Amino acid sequence: MSEKPAATPDGYCTNKKPVTGTIRQINATATGPKFSHLHGRRYAACPCGRDSVSLTDRNNLRRHKQPQE
Repeated sequence: MSEKPAATPDGYCTNKKPVTGTIRQINATATGPKFSHLHGRRYAACPCGRDSVSLTDRNNLRRHKQPQE
């Protein structure tokens, strides 16, 4: 595995670019109206090891904590 990106003192990952080829879209319309707000959300993996980080409109990773070892 490649070098982990830096983390802030409180444990948040400083990386904003997703791993190439890991972007996927979740379709949750079949789960009912309570969960329909999930429709259209996109997720990607981060080089820090986190595999389900949601994306912003500009295809940047949202703020997330690195996995604990």
